[in-house]
Amino acid sequence: MNEDGEFEPVPKAPSHYHGDTVRALFLTAAVLVFATRFIGTELPFSTGAQMLLILTLVIAAGLTNPAQKMIHYANMLVSIAGVLTFSGLAFSRIETTEELLSGEGLVVLIALVFLAVLYYATRTVRGLSTPHIEMPSED
Repeated sequence: MNEDGEFEPVPKAPSHYHGDTVRALFLTAAVLVFATRFIGTELPFSTGAQMLLILTLVIAAGLTNPAQKMIHYANMLVSIAGVLTFSGLAFSRIETTEELLSGEGLVVLIALVFLAVLYYATRTVRGLSTPHIEMPSED
């Protein structure tokens, strides 16, 4: 509200900001990693390491915002680690369609979620680090 008592429009996030998508995908990955314990998908991590991964994803999601550039670089690093870890597990474990459709398929799903996070985090970093050119309007 300004001094005249009128509401001022809330500024929109830049068009290159995909932090909301990154946040949702990180939370999705955290839930899927948590679910592996109950579906019977064995991950080669201790329970403590799984909890640390879940906490890292939730904290990164919670810290993601358009005002802080460093969190977007951290999101890229977390997603790179997730892609490498879970795609490596998927490649080493799944060779047939039956294995893909079993509980091991959850590892593939987690790898794909991290791949999507990497894409959107990279787009955000690219948008934050390159100047924007305003296109002339066609009147």
